Amino acid sequence: MHTNQVYRERITLNSGSHKWWQHRCVKIIGISVSFLIVVAVVLALVFNFVVFAPKKSETSTTSATSSSPLTTTISTTPPLVTSSTTLPQTTVMTTTQQPEWAITGSMNNTRVWHTASVLSNGKVLVTGGWNGSITHNGAELYNPSTGTWATTGNMTTARHWHTASVLSNGLVLATGGWNGSILLHSAELYDPSTGAWTTTSNMNSARYVHTASVLSDGKVLVTGGVNNGFALNSAELYDPSTGTWTTTSNMNSARYARTASVLSNGKVLVTGGWNSNESIVLNSAELYDPSTGIWTATGNMNSAREYHTASVLSNGKVLVTGGQSNVSLNSAELYDPSSGTWTTSSNMNYARAGLTSSVLSNGKVLVTGGWNSNIGDLNSAELYDPSTSTWATTGNLNNARDQHTASVLSNGNILVTGGENNRSRLNSAELYYLSTDTLPTSGNMNYARAGPTASVL
Repeated sequence: MHTNQVYRERITLNSGSHKWWQHRCVKIIGISVSFLIVVAVVLALVFNFVVFAPKKSETSTTSATSSSPLTTTISTTPPLVTSSTTLPQTTVMTTTQQPEWAITGSMNNTRVWHTASVLSNGKVLVTGGWNGSITHNGAELYNPSTGTWATTGNMTTARHWHTASVLSNGLVLATGGWNGSILLHSAELYDPSTGAWTTTSNMNSARYVHTASVLSDGKVLVTGGVNNGFALNSAELYDPSTGTWTTTSNMNSARYARTASVLSNGKVLVTGGWNSNESIVLNSAELYDPSTGIWTATGNMNSAREYHTASVLSNGKVLVTGGQSNVSLNSAELYDPSSGTWTTSSNMNYARAGLTSSVLSNGKVLVTGGWNSNIGDLNSAELYDPSTSTWATTGNLNNARDQHTASVLSNGNILVTGGENNRSRLNSAELYYLSTDTLPTSGNMNYARAGPTASVL
Protein backbone atom coordinates (compact mmCIF):
# COMPACT_ATOMS: atom_id res chain seq x y z
CA MET A 1 0.00 0.00 0.00
CA HIS A 2 2.82 2.25 0.80
CA THR A 3 4.55 1.59 -2.51
CA ASN A 4 1.37 2.12 -4.39
CA GLN A 5 0.71 5.29 -2.45
CA VAL A 6 4.14 6.67 -3.33
CA TYR A 7 3.65 5.78 -6.92
CA ARG A 8 0.32 7.52 -7.01
CA GLU A 9 1.89 10.60 -5.45
CA ARG A 10 4.67 10.63 -8.05
CA ILE A 11 2.16 10.10 -10.82
CA THR A 12 0.12 12.96 -9.42
CA LEU A 13 3.24 15.14 -9.13
CA ASN A 14 4.38 14.30 -12.65
CA SER A 15 0.91 14.88 -13.92
CA GLY A 16 0.74 18.34 -12.26
CA SER A 17 4.18 19.30 -13.54
CA HIS A 18 3.19 18.32 -17.05
CA LYS A 19 0.00 20.31 -16.82
CA TRP A 20 1.97 23.34 -15.58
CA TRP A 21 4.37 23.18 -18.55
CA GLN A 22 1.49 22.56 -20.86
CA HIS A 23 -0.30 25.65 -19.55
CA ARG A 24 2.88 27.73 -19.80
CA CYS A 25 3.39 26.68 -23.41
CA VAL A 26 -0.16 27.67 -24.25
CA LYS A 27 0.47 31.11 -22.78
CA ILE A 28 3.70 31.53 -24.73
CA ILE A 29 2.03 30.46 -27.96
CA GLY A 30 -0.90 32.82 -27.31
CA ILE A 31 1.37 35.78 -26.65
CA SER A 32 3.41 34.99 -29.76
CA VAL A 33 0.32 34.77 -31.92
CA SER A 34 -0.98 38.06 -30.51
CA PHE A 35 2.38 39.71 -31.18
CA LEU A 36 2.38 38.45 -34.74
CA ILE A 37 -1.15 39.75 -35.26
CA VAL A 38 -0.15 43.20 -33.96
CA VAL A 39 2.92 43.25 -36.21
CA ALA A 40 0.79 42.24 -39.19
CA VAL A 41 -1.73 45.02 -38.49
CA VAL A 42 1.03 47.62 -38.13
CA LEU A 43 2.68 46.50 -41.36
CA ALA A 44 -0.67 46.62 -43.15
CA LEU A 45 -1.26 50.17 -41.96
CA VAL A 46 2.24 51.24 -42.98
CA PHE A 47 1.84 49.79 -46.46
CA ASN A 48 -1.64 51.22 -46.87
CA PHE A 49 -1.01 54.80 -45.74
CA VAL A 50 2.67 55.29 -46.49
CA VAL A 51 3.91 53.07 -49.25
CA PHE A 52 0.79 53.04 -51.40
CA ALA A 53 -0.69 56.41 -50.34
CA PRO A 54 -1.53 58.83 -53.26
CA LYS A 55 1.01 61.57 -53.72
CA LYS A 56 0.02 65.12 -52.87
CA SER A 57 -0.72 67.43 -55.76
CA GLU A 58 2.31 69.38 -56.82
CA THR A 59 0.11 72.37 -57.66
CA SER A 60 0.61 75.17 -55.19
CA THR A 61 -1.91 77.91 -54.52
CA THR A 62 -0.67 81.41 -53.91
CA SER A 63 -2.92 83.71 -51.94
CA ALA A 64 -2.70 87.32 -53.01
CA THR A 65 -3.85 90.11 -50.75
CA SER A 66 -5.32 93.18 -52.43
CA SER A 67 -6.99 96.30 -51.13
CA SER A 68 -9.51 96.13 -53.94
CA PRO A 69 -12.68 94.03 -53.85
CA LEU A 70 -12.19 90.83 -55.85
CA THR A 71 -14.57 88.19 -57.07
CA THR A 72 -13.24 84.76 -56.06
CA THR A 73 -14.52 81.53 -57.57
CA ILE A 74 -13.66 78.11 -56.12
CA SER A 75 -14.03 75.29 -58.65
CA THR A 76 -13.57 71.58 -57.97
CA THR A 77 -12.69 69.25 -60.82
CA PRO A 78 -14.57 65.92 -60.70
CA PRO A 79 -12.51 62.70 -60.43
CA LEU A 80 -11.38 61.34 -63.78
CA VAL A 81 -12.47 57.67 -64.03
CA THR A 82 -10.94 55.25 -66.55
CA SER A 83 -11.42 51.53 -66.94
CA SER A 84 -8.65 50.81 -64.49
CA THR A 85 -7.77 53.98 -62.53
CA THR A 86 -9.56 56.68 -60.55
CA LEU A 87 -7.46 59.81 -60.13
CA PRO A 88 -7.83 61.87 -56.95
CA GLN A 89 -9.83 65.13 -56.92
CA THR A 90 -7.90 68.38 -57.29
CA THR A 91 -9.31 71.67 -55.96
CA VAL A 92 -8.19 74.81 -57.81
CA MET A 93 -8.87 78.36 -56.65
CA THR A 94 -9.15 81.01 -59.36
CA THR A 95 -9.46 84.73 -58.78
CA THR A 96 -11.17 86.90 -61.38
CA GLN A 97 -10.56 90.64 -61.34
CA GLN A 98 -13.40 92.78 -62.62
CA PRO A 99 -13.97 96.50 -62.98
CA GLU A 100 -15.26 97.94 -59.73
CA TRP A 101 -16.59 101.10 -58.12
CA ALA A 102 -14.72 102.93 -55.38
CA ILE A 103 -16.43 105.44 -53.10
CA THR A 104 -14.90 108.88 -52.95
CA GLY A 105 -15.47 111.26 -50.08
CA SER A 106 -18.89 112.89 -49.85
CA MET A 107 -19.48 116.44 -50.96
CA ASN A 108 -20.18 119.05 -48.32
CA ASN A 109 -23.67 119.93 -49.55
CA THR A 110 -26.29 118.17 -51.64
CA ARG A 111 -26.99 119.55 -55.12
CA VAL A 112 -29.04 118.62 -58.17
CA TRP A 113 -28.76 119.54 -61.87
CA HIS A 114 -25.14 120.65 -61.83
CA THR A 115 -22.53 120.27 -64.57
CA ALA A 116 -19.21 118.42 -64.66
CA SER A 117 -16.56 119.27 -67.25
CA VAL A 118 -13.17 117.66 -67.83
CA LEU A 119 -10.64 120.46 -68.32
CA SER A 120 -7.60 120.39 -70.58
CA ASN A 121 -5.39 119.96 -67.49
CA GLY A 122 -7.27 116.79 -66.55
CA LYS A 123 -9.15 118.24 -63.60
CA VAL A 124 -12.95 118.14 -63.40
CA LEU A 125 -14.93 121.34 -62.87
CA VAL A 126 -18.32 121.00 -61.16
CA THR A 127 -20.63 124.03 -61.22
CA GLY A 128 -23.93 125.18 -59.77
CA GLY A 129 -26.89 122.95 -59.04
CA TRP A 130 -29.74 122.85 -56.55
CA ASN A 131 -29.74 121.32 -53.06
CA GLY A 132 -33.50 121.03 -52.66
CA SER A 133 -34.00 124.54 -51.33
CA ILE A 134 -31.47 126.89 -52.94
CA THR A 135 -29.60 127.15 -56.23
CA HIS A 136 -25.82 127.34 -55.88
CA ASN A 137 -23.31 129.55 -57.64
CA GLY A 138 -20.39 127.62 -56.18
CA ALA A 139 -17.86 125.62 -58.21
CA GLU A 140 -15.16 123.15 -57.29
CA LEU A 141 -12.36 121.14 -58.89
CA TYR A 142 -11.52 117.46 -58.70
CA ASN A 143 -7.85 116.57 -59.06
CA PRO A 144 -7.43 112.97 -60.32
CA SER A 145 -3.75 112.89 -59.35
CA THR A 146 -4.56 113.48 -55.68
CA GLY A 147 -8.19 112.36 -55.57
CA THR A 148 -9.21 115.54 -53.76
CA TRP A 149 -11.70 118.37 -54.27
CA ALA A 150 -10.96 122.08 -53.89
CA THR A 151 -13.28 125.06 -54.15
CA THR A 152 -12.66 127.54 -56.92
CA GLY A 153 -14.21 130.89 -57.85
CA ASN A 154 -18.00 131.25 -57.65
CA MET A 155 -20.06 131.87 -60.76
CA THR A 156 -21.45 135.38 -61.11
CA THR A 157 -24.97 133.91 -61.22
CA ALA A 158 -26.43 130.94 -59.34
CA ARG A 159 -27.87 128.45 -61.81
CA HIS A 160 -29.04 124.89 -62.35
CA TRP A 161 -30.36 123.10 -65.47
CA HIS A 162 -27.61 124.98 -67.28
CA THR A 163 -24.82 123.83 -69.60
CA ALA A 164 -21.03 124.01 -69.34
CA SER A 165 -18.78 123.60 -72.38
CA VAL A 166 -14.98 123.52 -72.53
CA LEU A 167 -13.86 125.75 -75.39
CA SER A 168 -10.86 125.19 -77.65
CA ASN A 169 -9.03 127.96 -75.76
CA GLY A 170 -9.44 126.06 -72.49
CA LEU A 171 -12.08 128.35 -70.98
CA VAL A 172 -15.44 126.98 -69.83
CA LEU A 173 -18.68 128.55 -71.07
CA ALA A 174 -21.71 128.28 -68.76
CA THR A 175 -25.06 129.20 -70.31
CA GLY A 176 -28.65 129.75 -69.24
CA GLY A 177 -30.43 127.72 -66.62
CA TRP A 178 -32.73 128.59 -63.75
CA ASN A 179 -31.75 130.28 -60.49
CA GLY A 180 -34.84 129.24 -58.56
CA SER A 181 -36.95 132.25 -59.51
CA ILE A 182 -35.63 133.65 -62.79
CA LEU A 183 -35.14 132.02 -66.19
CA LEU A 184 -31.64 132.93 -67.36
CA HIS A 185 -30.22 134.05 -70.69
CA SER A 186 -26.89 135.04 -69.18
CA ALA A 187 -23.57 133.35 -69.93
CA GLU A 188 -20.17 133.43 -68.25
CA LEU A 189 -16.64 132.12 -68.71
CA TYR A 190 -14.37 130.26 -66.29
CA ASP A 191 -10.60 130.60 -66.64
CA PRO A 192 -8.77 127.57 -65.18
CA SER A 193 -5.52 129.54 -64.97
CA THR A 194 -7.02 132.09 -62.57
CA GLY A 195 -10.00 130.20 -61.13
CA ALA A 196 -12.19 133.22 -61.84
CA TRP A 197 -15.50 133.72 -63.69
CA THR A 198 -16.27 136.66 -65.99
CA THR A 199 -19.53 137.49 -67.73
CA THR A 200 -19.84 137.34 -71.48
CA SER A 201 -22.68 138.49 -73.74
CA ASN A 202 -26.19 137.15 -73.13
CA MET A 203 -27.95 134.59 -75.29
CA ASN A 204 -30.79 135.84 -77.48
CA SER A 205 -33.28 133.57 -75.69
CA ALA A 206 -33.49 132.61 -72.03
CA ARG A 207 -33.59 128.82 -71.72
CA TYR A 208 -32.94 125.85 -69.46
CA VAL A 209 -32.76 122.06 -70.01
CA HIS A 210 -31.11 122.89 -73.33
CA THR A 211 -28.00 121.47 -75.00
CA ALA A 212 -24.67 123.05 -75.94
CA SER A 213 -22.28 121.48 -78.47
CA VAL A 214 -18.74 122.59 -79.30
CA LEU A 215 -18.39 122.54 -83.10
CA SER A 216 -15.26 121.75 -85.09
CA ASP A 217 -14.75 125.46 -85.80
CA GLY A 218 -14.73 126.23 -82.06
CA LYS A 219 -18.15 127.84 -81.93
CA VAL A 220 -20.83 126.60 -79.52
CA LEU A 221 -24.27 125.59 -80.77
CA VAL A 222 -27.07 125.97 -78.20
CA THR A 223 -30.39 124.34 -79.05
CA GLY A 224 -33.91 124.04 -77.69
CA GLY A 225 -34.78 123.99 -74.02
CA VAL A 226 -37.68 125.47 -72.10
CA ASN A 227 -38.88 129.06 -71.73
CA ASN A 228 -41.91 129.82 -69.53
CA GLY A 229 -43.12 126.25 -69.83
CA PHE A 230 -42.88 126.10 -73.60
CA ALA A 231 -40.40 123.97 -75.52
CA LEU A 232 -38.11 125.93 -77.84
CA ASN A 233 -37.07 125.15 -81.40
CA SER A 234 -34.61 128.04 -81.57
CA ALA A 235 -30.84 127.67 -81.85
CA GLU A 236 -27.95 130.12 -81.56
CA LEU A 237 -24.18 130.20 -81.90
CA TYR A 238 -21.54 131.57 -79.53
CA ASP A 239 -18.27 132.76 -81.06
CA PRO A 240 -15.42 132.63 -78.50
CA SER A 241 -13.27 134.92 -80.62
CA THR A 242 -15.78 137.77 -80.32
CA GLY A 243 -17.77 136.75 -77.24
CA THR A 244 -21.03 137.27 -79.10
CA TRP A 245 -24.17 135.28 -79.90
CA THR A 246 -25.92 135.02 -83.26
CA THR A 247 -29.13 133.21 -84.09
CA THR A 248 -29.10 130.36 -86.57
CA SER A 249 -31.97 128.50 -88.21
CA ASN A 250 -34.62 126.86 -86.03
CA MET A 251 -34.95 123.14 -85.51
CA ASN A 252 -37.86 121.42 -87.21
CA SER A 253 -39.34 120.46 -83.83
CA ALA A 254 -39.37 122.23 -80.48
CA ARG A 255 -37.82 119.90 -77.92
CA TYR A 256 -36.04 119.54 -74.61
CA ALA A 257 -34.77 116.62 -72.51
CA ARG A 258 -33.11 115.33 -75.67
CA THR A 259 -29.57 114.74 -76.90
CA ALA A 260 -27.21 116.59 -79.26
CA SER A 261 -24.13 114.79 -80.61
CA VAL A 262 -21.30 116.15 -82.77
CA LEU A 263 -20.63 113.59 -85.49
CA SER A 264 -17.27 112.82 -87.09
CA ASN A 265 -18.39 114.74 -90.19
CA GLY A 266 -18.93 117.88 -88.08
CA LYS A 267 -22.71 117.82 -88.21
CA VAL A 268 -24.85 117.78 -85.06
CA LEU A 269 -27.45 115.05 -84.52
CA VAL A 270 -30.40 115.94 -82.26
CA THR A 271 -32.66 113.09 -81.13
CA GLY A 272 -36.00 112.70 -79.36
CA GLY A 273 -37.06 114.77 -76.40
CA TRP A 274 -40.29 116.22 -75.11
CA ASN A 275 -42.41 118.73 -77.01
CA SER A 276 -44.48 120.33 -74.26
CA ASN A 277 -46.31 122.46 -76.81
CA GLU A 278 -47.90 119.34 -78.28
CA SER A 279 -47.51 117.11 -75.19
CA ILE A 280 -45.70 114.38 -77.08
CA VAL A 281 -42.50 112.43 -76.69
CA LEU A 282 -40.61 112.60 -79.98
CA ASN A 283 -38.99 109.86 -82.06
CA SER A 284 -37.76 112.32 -84.67
CA ALA A 285 -34.13 113.21 -85.30
CA GLU A 286 -32.54 116.04 -87.25
CA LEU A 287 -29.13 117.19 -88.40
CA TYR A 288 -27.53 120.63 -88.18
CA ASP A 289 -24.96 121.47 -90.83
CA PRO A 290 -22.55 124.17 -89.56
CA SER A 291 -21.45 124.95 -93.11
CA THR A 292 -24.97 126.01 -94.11
CA GLY A 293 -26.61 126.72 -90.77
CA ILE A 294 -29.59 124.58 -91.83
CA TRP A 295 -31.46 121.79 -90.06
CA THR A 296 -32.68 118.76 -92.02
CA ALA A 297 -34.75 115.84 -90.85
CA THR A 298 -33.10 112.44 -90.84
CA GLY A 299 -34.54 108.99 -90.17
CA ASN A 300 -36.82 108.59 -87.16
CA MET A 301 -35.80 106.47 -84.21
CA ASN A 302 -37.65 103.20 -83.69
CA SER A 303 -38.83 104.40 -80.27
CA ALA A 304 -39.91 107.81 -79.04
CA ARG A 305 -37.85 108.74 -75.99
CA GLU A 306 -36.83 111.53 -73.63
CA TYR A 307 -34.22 111.67 -70.84
CA HIS A 308 -32.12 109.23 -72.87
CA THR A 309 -28.44 109.28 -73.83
CA ALA A 310 -26.52 109.30 -77.11
CA SER A 311 -22.89 108.21 -77.53
CA VAL A 312 -20.71 108.61 -80.61
CA LEU A 313 -18.85 105.33 -81.09
CA SER A 314 -15.36 104.89 -82.51
CA ASN A 315 -16.88 103.60 -85.76
CA GLY A 316 -18.80 106.86 -86.18
CA LYS A 317 -22.22 105.45 -85.39
CA VAL A 318 -24.37 106.86 -82.59
CA LEU A 319 -25.74 104.61 -79.85
CA VAL A 320 -28.98 105.87 -78.28
CA THR A 321 -29.99 104.17 -75.03
CA GLY A 322 -32.91 104.11 -72.63
CA GLY A 323 -35.02 107.09 -71.73
CA GLN A 324 -38.72 107.04 -71.21
CA SER A 325 -42.00 107.30 -73.06
CA ASN A 326 -44.70 106.93 -70.41
CA VAL A 327 -42.53 104.14 -68.94
CA SER A 328 -38.77 103.73 -68.77
CA LEU A 329 -37.14 101.98 -71.74
CA ASN A 330 -34.47 99.31 -72.00
CA SER A 331 -34.20 99.56 -75.77
CA ALA A 332 -31.15 100.79 -77.66
CA GLU A 333 -30.62 101.70 -81.29
CA LEU A 334 -27.86 102.76 -83.65
CA TYR A 335 -27.75 105.67 -86.08
CA ASP A 336 -25.57 105.32 -89.17
CA PRO A 337 -24.54 108.76 -90.48
CA SER A 338 -23.57 107.28 -93.85
CA SER A 339 -27.13 106.13 -94.55
CA GLY A 340 -29.15 108.32 -92.19
CA THR A 341 -30.97 105.26 -90.86
CA TRP A 342 -31.62 103.67 -87.47
CA THR A 343 -31.34 100.00 -86.58
CA THR A 344 -32.31 98.39 -83.31
CA SER A 345 -29.60 96.95 -81.11
CA SER A 346 -29.91 94.46 -78.28
CA ASN A 347 -31.76 95.67 -75.20
CA MET A 348 -30.14 96.72 -71.95
CA ASN A 349 -30.65 94.44 -68.97
CA TYR A 350 -32.60 97.19 -67.17
CA ALA A 351 -34.98 99.84 -68.42
CA ARG A 352 -33.66 103.22 -67.31
CA ALA A 353 -34.13 106.95 -67.88
CA GLY A 354 -32.04 109.80 -66.50
CA LEU A 355 -28.98 107.61 -66.94
CA THR A 356 -25.45 108.41 -68.12
CA SER A 357 -23.47 106.80 -70.93
CA SER A 358 -19.71 107.07 -71.38
CA VAL A 359 -17.48 105.81 -74.19
CA LEU A 360 -14.53 104.04 -72.56
CA SER A 361 -10.96 103.87 -73.80
CA ASN A 362 -11.57 100.29 -74.96
CA GLY A 363 -14.48 101.42 -77.15
CA LYS A 364 -17.21 99.96 -74.96
CA VAL A 365 -20.02 102.11 -73.57
CA LEU A 366 -20.72 102.23 -69.83
CA VAL A 367 -24.25 103.14 -68.76
CA THR A 368 -24.94 103.86 -65.10
CA GLY A 369 -27.89 104.38 -62.81
CA GLY A 370 -31.08 106.12 -63.85
CA TRP A 371 -34.62 105.48 -62.76
CA ASN A 372 -36.83 102.54 -63.61
CA SER A 373 -40.60 103.05 -63.60
CA ASN A 374 -41.10 99.70 -61.84
CA ILE A 375 -38.10 99.55 -59.52
CA GLY A 376 -37.18 103.16 -58.79
CA ASP A 377 -33.65 104.54 -58.84
CA LEU A 378 -30.98 102.09 -59.97
CA ASN A 379 -27.47 101.34 -58.77
CA SER A 380 -26.78 98.95 -61.63
CA ALA A 381 -24.32 99.53 -64.45
CA GLU A 382 -23.78 97.70 -67.71
CA LEU A 383 -21.43 97.66 -70.69
CA TYR A 384 -22.24 97.73 -74.40
CA ASP A 385 -19.77 96.02 -76.73
CA PRO A 386 -20.01 97.49 -80.26
CA SER A 387 -18.18 94.48 -81.74
CA THR A 388 -20.95 92.10 -80.67
CA SER A 389 -23.80 94.57 -80.13
CA THR A 390 -24.48 93.00 -76.74
CA TRP A 391 -24.88 94.22 -73.17
CA ALA A 392 -23.28 92.76 -70.06
CA THR A 393 -23.75 93.81 -66.45
CA THR A 394 -20.75 95.12 -64.54
CA GLY A 395 -20.17 96.14 -60.93
CA ASN A 396 -22.95 98.08 -59.21
CA LEU A 397 -22.67 101.67 -58.09
CA ASN A 398 -22.37 102.07 -54.35
CA ASN A 399 -25.36 104.43 -54.44
CA ALA A 400 -28.46 104.24 -56.62
CA ARG A 401 -28.79 107.52 -58.50
CA ASP A 402 -30.34 109.27 -61.48
CA GLN A 403 -29.64 112.53 -63.29
CA HIS A 404 -26.02 112.34 -62.19
CA THR A 405 -22.85 113.08 -64.17
CA ALA A 406 -20.24 110.67 -65.49
CA SER A 407 -16.91 112.02 -66.72
CA VAL A 408 -14.18 110.07 -68.51
CA LEU A 409 -10.87 110.98 -66.88
CA SER A 410 -7.52 111.05 -68.67
CA ASN A 411 -6.50 107.82 -66.91
CA GLY A 412 -9.57 106.05 -68.32
CA ASN A 413 -11.49 105.88 -65.04
CA ILE A 414 -15.02 107.26 -64.76
CA LEU A 415 -15.93 109.87 -62.15
CA VAL A 416 -19.62 109.86 -61.18
CA THR A 417 -20.94 112.76 -59.11
CA GLY A 418 -24.19 113.74 -57.45
CA GLY A 419 -27.61 112.78 -58.72
CA GLU A 420 -30.60 111.94 -56.61
CA ASN A 421 -32.09 108.84 -55.06
CA ASN A 422 -35.81 108.69 -54.37
CA ARG A 423 -35.92 112.48 -54.76
CA SER A 424 -33.24 112.94 -52.13
CA ARG A 425 -30.26 114.87 -53.41
CA LEU A 426 -26.97 113.04 -53.11
CA ASN A 427 -23.64 114.35 -51.91
CA SER A 428 -21.73 111.19 -52.84
CA ALA A 429 -19.26 110.64 -55.66
CA GLU A 430 -17.54 107.50 -56.85
CA LEU A 431 -15.03 106.16 -59.35
CA TYR A 432 -15.35 103.31 -61.81
CA TYR A 433 -11.94 101.88 -62.56
CA LEU A 434 -11.25 99.59 -65.49
CA SER A 435 -8.40 97.74 -63.76
CA THR A 436 -8.07 96.53 -60.19
CA ASP A 437 -4.28 96.75 -60.36
CA THR A 438 -4.32 100.21 -58.81
CA LEU A 439 -7.19 101.59 -56.78
CA PRO A 440 -7.69 105.31 -57.31
CA THR A 441 -7.66 107.60 -54.32
CA SER A 442 -10.40 110.15 -54.10
CA GLY A 443 -11.48 112.84 -51.71
CA ASN A 444 -14.54 114.85 -50.83
CA MET A 445 -16.31 117.34 -53.03
CA ASN A 446 -17.23 120.51 -51.24
CA TYR A 447 -20.89 120.41 -52.26
CA ALA A 448 -23.36 117.62 -52.93
CA ARG A 449 -24.99 117.85 -56.34
CA ALA A 450 -27.50 115.94 -58.47
CA GLY A 451 -29.23 115.97 -61.83
CA PRO A 452 -26.13 117.33 -63.58
CA THR A 453 -24.49 117.26 -66.99
CA ALA A 454 -20.95 116.18 -67.81
CA SER A 455 -18.66 117.48 -70.54
CA VAL A 456 -15.46 115.78 -71.70
CA LEU A 457 -13.27 118.21 -73.55
